[in-house]
Amino acid sequence: MVSNLAQHYLSEGLVNDQHMNVMSSAEIKHVLECTECFRSNSYAVIAVQKGSVVFQNNFVSVTLKPKDVYLVTPGTLFEFDNMSDDAQFISMGFKKEYLKEQGVYLNGAEIIHLLSSDLLNKFSLNEEEFEDIVASLNSLKRKMKLSSDTPHLKDIIRHGFLAVLYEILIFYSKYRVFTPLKLNRQEELTTNFLNLLSEQFKLEKRVQYYADALFVTSRYLSTVVKKVTGKTAGEIIDEMVINEAKVLLSSHLMNVAQVADELRFSDQSFFGKFFKKYTGISPSIYKANNTVVLNAPF
Repeated sequence: MVSNLAQHYLSEGLVNDQHMNVMSSAEIKHVLECTECFRSNSYAVIAVQKGSVVFQNNFVSVTLKPKDVYLVTPGTLFEFDNMSDDAQFISMGFKKEYLKEQGVYLNGAEIIHLLSSDLLNKFSLNEEEFEDIVASLNSLKRKMKLSSDTPHLKDIIRHGFLAVLYEILIFYSKYRVFTPLKLNRQEELTTNFLNLLSEQFKLEKRVQYYADALFVTSRYLSTVVKKVTGKTAGEIIDEMVINEAKVLLSSHLMNVAQVADELRFSDQSFFGKFFKKYTGISPSIYKANNTVVLNAPF
């Protein structure tokens, strides 16, 4: 259930649907801690200054520590598992529309690599690099708080945003070259399974379907996936469906029957039994007691 404090943050507009925003951990930490899961609706840069942040991004566990930077792409499912009491970070979220408004189009090789789904999401900076990016983010945040009648405000914010974006491009290019992703065969199979699952889970919930598509047996697929992730293929499929159901129910944009139909269940009753098996409560009760962050922090 979303707390009154979280509702306050939402109503105050600290989590909003602007095309670009910069937020500190103080502004969104409480919202993230009391939100079960949400789907990102923008690109984002997260820079951890202090403490640790642990979350799942499309069921892959990620731990961020000081001087770590994480890049987010739209449409990924987030669930925050733990944030240390002293966790401090700053994030910049921006939508593709904002890039176009600033004259930045997704046709340059660097931008495509930066914003592609197979990007190197996490990298660590040295002290000087990290101080530079945090200073740029804080500078942009201050500019966004200037009075609306400030001369040339739009251009001031635009230049601040582009400064951050191109700093990230520089660091990203540097660490992508020297920190290539090397997956062994089991990790590669698991990655292919997760990618296929994210595209097909509404239509296909059988392990056999994914095993056939990946040219392995269902037993082998589950064994490998469990070795890499700690969960079997079937458990991850069910988790994906349940988390999507939670997002849809909490958004209050669909009723229970519509959610069941969206997730391709044969009927509402079967969906209800499936949901209750994994959550302990009915979809209608969950829907009544939860409100997802409609305007996600990124």
